[in-house]
Amino acid sequence: MKGKKLTAILGAAAMTVGLTAGNVMAYDETAIENAGDVTITMMVSGTEQPNDFETTQLPELVKEKWPNVTLEVTKLPDDNYYTALKTKLASGECPDIILVQPMYAGSNACYSLAEAGYLTDMGDMKVMDLLNDVSGMTYEDTTYAISGGVAILGTYYNKDIFAECGIESVPTTWDEFLEDCKLIKDAGYQPIAMGDKDMYVMQFGLYQLAANEIYSKNPDFDAQLRTEDTSFTDEGTWDHVLEMYGTLYEEGYIDASQSLGTGASQAIQQFIDGKAAMTFDGSFNAAALLAEGEGGAFERGYFPLPGDQDDGNVYTATCLSAGYAIYSGSKHIDECKAIIDYWMDGESPLWDAYVNTGRNILTYGNGIEDAPNSELFAPFIELLNDGKAFHWCNQAWPAGTEGTMEELFSEMIGGQGTEVEDITEGMQDKFEDLLDD
Repeated sequence: MKGKKLTAILGAAAMTVGLTAGNVMAYDETAIENAGDVTITMMVSGTEQPNDFETTQLPELVKEKWPNVTLEVTKLPDDNYYTALKTKLASGECPDIILVQPMYAGSNACYSLAEAGYLTDMGDMKVMDLLNDVSGMTYEDTTYAISGGVAILGTYYNKDIFAECGIESVPTTWDEFLEDCKLIKDAGYQPIAMGDKDMYVMQFGLYQLAANEIYSKNPDFDAQLRTEDTSFTDEGTWDHVLEMYGTLYEEGYIDASQSLGTGASQAIQQFIDGKAAMTFDGSFNAAALLAEGEGGAFERGYFPLPGDQDDGNVYTATCLSAGYAIYSGSKHIDECKAIIDYWMDGESPLWDAYVNTGRNILTYGNGIEDAPNSELFAPFIELLNDGKAFHWCNQAWPAGTEGTMEELFSEMIGGQGTEVEDITEGMQDKFEDLLDD
């Protein structure tokens, strides 16, 4: 892989790893043209939309490129996808192309599936010369999936409310952030809307703080959890992050009595209706968060939640997004590689359609500067290029660790007597139990 740093507004990832596709014998690129009429199957997670990219545009553009190829795509809601994938892998009837998450994230984690022998080595693909980071998709020096972009966790904010409250710039320290929250609350607005009924959204704020308070000081913290050189109970790490996030509930900047009964989509609606000044969410929900609500049009911004460093440095939870892998038992491995190479080549009609979905923050190829919301994401990419970006915590933990964190934090803010040390001890116990399974 080329270790280059792009100068485009959505430039290269700073986490580049030094793999060179040129040292690997290329796959047979002519196989797809010589295969005769062939059907390739693919399964992804998500909610199907009108003119959906995966289920409509992708098959049509593959057929346009290769008339002999039929791409059949199944798109399932997340929970259904995980269940279906597990069943299909166990039965040996897995689709040819599947969606995987970086590192150890979730039931479709790249590392876990690679270790189990379910994934194909993709290091011989042409796209490897374009990618800026494959670290989260590379297990024991072999790359098993392709992600053309990154995903961000940040803080969406209502610029009109900020201006009305006399806030002239986004905060760059934790104290400034708390001061801004107080100004907003005193002005009669809810500072932050969160849909904590869907407990996974708690990760959106916690991981931003962890980037500042844990990984900026020890980037290897999660790797060292596995070697027992660190622990969730270490003083000044997760206890500090949880205390900081808890402060937002204690001060009423997030109203737990409301948030615990509010779902993720409802919180987004509250924000776009102008009923809250901020919400913690991801780049993957940008389209929904930028839509016009009942409150009318207002200008939005997006900033990384700062930590309590006194040097003004801010770090971001920005990392590889989900990517595409090829089932090791597929009868059409070379054909699948040809499709993904064409898709991710940075210039094809298929690539352009992928860019135009606005769901992906891409790091190379045509149209990057003109991609939807590129200005919104630019501050995060700048931090990424400066080496101030870290993976989302759950990507490095056995799936289920984050669930324990969410459940116990929910108990704490819900007034059930759970304390910070109970959360860190619970996280550590769950982590160890899952590693032993």
